[in-house]
Amino acid sequence: MVSPQNIEDATDTKPSEPFQIVVAWDVMVPMRDGERLATDIYRPARDGEPVPGTFPVIFGRTSYNKRDDGQWVKPVAQFFVQHGYIVVLQDLRGRYASEGTGQYFHVANVNEGRDGYDTVEWIAQQPWSNGRVGTVGSSHNGIVQLQMSLERPPHLTAIWPDVTPTNTYAHCCRDGGAMALQCFGHLFLHGHDSHEIRDDPIAQRAFLDAIEHLDEWVYRTPFKPGHTPLALIPNLEKTLFDYYYRGAYDEWWSQECLDREPYFHRHKDIPGTYSGGWYDPLSTSTV
Repeated sequence: MVSPQNIEDATDTKPSEPFQIVVAWDVMVPMRDGERLATDIYRPARDGEPVPGTFPVIFGRTSYNKRDDGQWVKPVAQFFVQHGYIVVLQDLRGRYASEGTGQYFHVANVNEGRDGYDTVEWIAQQPWSNGRVGTVGSSHNGIVQLQMSLERPPHLTAIWPDVTPTNTYAHCCRDGGAMALQCFGHLFLHGHDSHEIRDDPIAQRAFLDAIEHLDEWVYRTPFKPGHTPLALIPNLEKTLFDYYYRGAYDEWWSQECLDREPYFHRHKDIPGTYSGGWYDPLSTSTV
């Protein structure tokens, strides 16, 4: 059996049987501005106890709930921990169990790169980490990887952005000039479970009803501030009208949280895997 201390170097050998898994739920990791982000830590175990030693870490940051069984827990946490990795999954600022109410603006989050940097370096300081951190994630979970890479965390070792835009204006929100209407739906998906209304069943019902009748909302265009359910969540309504009104590429779209391309010279020089689908709308950005 491979010893935990040597597992990263044992490329031709595997443990005789998969590791068990133990989880530390909602560890609140502090960011540089004092906000804390909820983080689940999945560790290799034997007989219900963490295996001693240090391990490489696979890190995922998400706006879609780190407890999502189909997106994160089964394909990432359960698979890789059994094979000798620690997996760290984190809710983004302003989402689910993390702090930062009112600071979530869909993909226009100015803190994203710094939050990723701070968490990578926090991971590297933990006694169970060997200091090598790789990241994974699709769509928005790929955007946050690219954003973090511009900050160059010293212990970030590799990234895997999947089906994700490098330029949100060109590849996602205004592909061809007009607002991509799927972005209207995206904001509702991020609204019904937002901090602002998670304890308000009436507002949640309004959001779910809007999701079920998005075609009717589209026919009500032009959208006007205060006239959609997004008005219940001012930060998401602001994002909608930035997407909707800003037809020309301007200083807002040029923020590095929305367009990484002008800042690629700052990207950390590390291995990356970039994946997507041939008919996916993000195939251009993947190339």
